[in-house]
Amino acid sequence: MKLQPIFIALVSVFCCGANASMVEAQQTRGTALGLVAKADRAQVDKATASEGSTIYSGDYLSTDNGGSLLVRVGSLSVNLESASGAHIYRTPYGAIVELDEGSVVYTTPGNAENIVVVANDVRVTPVLTSADMGRVSLNDPCNVTVYSQRGEANVQSGAESHFIQEGKAYRVRGENEVSYRQYVSPDDNDYHNYHVHKACAAMATVKGHPPIAAGQSKFLLVTGVLAGTATGIGVWKALESPARP
Repeated sequence: MKLQPIFIALVSVFCCGANASMVEAQQTRGTALGLVAKADRAQVDKATASEGSTIYSGDYLSTDNGGSLLVRVGSLSVNLESASGAHIYRTPYGAIVELDEGSVVYTTPGNAENIVVVANDVRVTPVLTSADMGRVSLNDPCNVTVYSQRGEANVQSGAESHFIQEGKAYRVRGENEVSYRQYVSPDDNDYHNYHVHKACAAMATVKGHPPIAAGQSKFLLVTGVLAGTATGIGVWKALESPARP
């Protein structure tokens, strides 16, 4: 009987420690953000992605070759295409996606909710006046292709910005290649303290390519028809279908 108080104390300590660990794990991972709608050869952090599983702010989303991952955040959607990777974070306006490799297709409903896509130092912000759908591809550390399939998007590279109209695609030259020490939301006030920059102009010179001349635009119109457009159309139809998950 004398051991009972000690036993109770040990159980209490164990339970408190377990609860503290669970709370710490939840705080480390972030707040709930959205749900996996469809997954094929895809991962959330290091776990295999499954339909209906919760996505948390700060999660790393990735796909294998031939894979795809569709995530819903309220009425927004993010579709990670084959061999792609991105971090996703909660924001007051919806979500922000930091694309590390590959391509992502986004859709917005045309209301107060929005998705921003950041690829190195190129930032893509869909215009909120109408429903929008676009595709952002990280071609290499200094070049990003942005295609606005439906609606318009404002794209910023350094001090230069450009509105991409519906049906247009641009190759956007970044100012810097970004190397991350730690991943935080691009909207975080201290975001730039967690990575370092390598000037794209210097890298181009080393590789034998001429850098962008002074006064020359970072935005090059390419075409309105890109590889991967069919994927985007498929996602849009799935979102409009009454049978969508």
